[in-house]
Amino acid sequence: MRSLQYFPVQLFAVIMGLSGLAIAYAKAYHFLNFPYWPYFTLLILDTIAFFGIFITYVIKWVKYPDAINAEVNHPVKSSFIAAISISFLLISIAYMDFAPPISVTFWWIGAWLHLFFTFNVIKFWIRHQFDVKMINPAWFIPIVGNVLVPIAGVDIVNEYVNLFFFSIGIFYWIVLFTIVTYRMIFHHPLPKKLIPTFFILIAPPAVGFISYFRISFGSIDTFSMILYLIALFTFFLLLLKKSLYTELPFFISWWAYTFPLAAITISTILIYSSFRNYSMYWFSVILLALVTVVVFYVAYKTYLAVKAQKICIPEEE
Repeated sequence: MRSLQYFPVQLFAVIMGLSGLAIAYAKAYHFLNFPYWPYFTLLILDTIAFFGIFITYVIKWVKYPDAINAEVNHPVKSSFIAAISISFLLISIAYMDFAPPISVTFWWIGAWLHLFFTFNVIKFWIRHQFDVKMINPAWFIPIVGNVLVPIAGVDIVNEYVNLFFFSIGIFYWIVLFTIVTYRMIFHHPLPKKLIPTFFILIAPPAVGFISYFRISFGSIDTFSMILYLIALFTFFLLLLKKSLYTELPFFISWWAYTFPLAAITISTILIYSSFRNYSMYWFSVILLALVTVVVFYVAYKTYLAVKAQKICIPEEE
C-alpha cells in the first residue's frame, strides 16, 4: 500500500543528480561555449524537485517520526540521510553564478547540517556492530558531502574552514574505500538493488578534484591530477563492467549513476578550462552527453515507477 510513511529518503539522490547535471551545464556554458538555456532550465527543474521532495519529507517527519527513526538507524538508509544536506550544498553550488545570495543561504544551511549528519553517522557506525555484508558504497555519502563544502565555501568563509571540511572528506574517503574494497573482494556480492551504488566510487576523487581546484584558486598540480585520474580509472573500470547494470530492474538506487557521472564530467571540463586541450574538449562533450542521457533516462524510469505505484511502498530488506 502506498503511503507517505514509506516516502524514501533515497529520493534526495534525485536532487543530487539534477544538481550535478545543472552544474555541469553551467561549466559547459562558461568553458565549452554551450548555450545558457540548458543550465537555466535544469536549475528551475532542480529547484522545483528540491522543494517538492524536501517539503514532502518534512511532512513525513511530522506525521511519521517513527519511520524517520527507522531510516536513521538503518545500516544502509542512514547514509542517505546526509543526502538532505548534500542537496542543500549542491543547490548552493548550482546557484553560485545565477543568484549568489541564494547560494550563500543554502550553503550555510547545508554546510553545518552536513557536519551534524557526519558526526551522527560516524557515532552510529562506532556504536553499532555491523555485519560486513551491510557495508556498501552508499556509506561514502556522508563523507563525500564534506568535500563539497569548499566549492561554494571559498567565496563565503575563511580558507581554514574550507580546509577543515576538505580534510575530513579526503581522510575518511581513504578509510572507507579500504573497508568497502575489502567487503567487495572477500564477501558476498552486493544485492541487486545496491549494485548501482558502485558508481558512488567515482564521486569522492572527482568531487575532491573540483573542491581542491576551488581551494587552490584554479591551479592543477600533482595531487589534484592524482584525484582526477583515480576518478577516471574508476569510471572506465565501471564501464567495462557494464553487464552488471544492463539487466537490472529499476530501483531508486539507479539515481546513484547520475551524480558521480556529473562529477567526473565537471572535473574534465575544469581540466579543459586550464589546458585547452582539443581531446579534453571532446571528452568533456562526450561525458556531458552521457550524463544527460543517463539523468533523463533514470528520471523517465522513476516517472514510470511512480505511475505504476511502485514508490512509497514497503521495501523488501
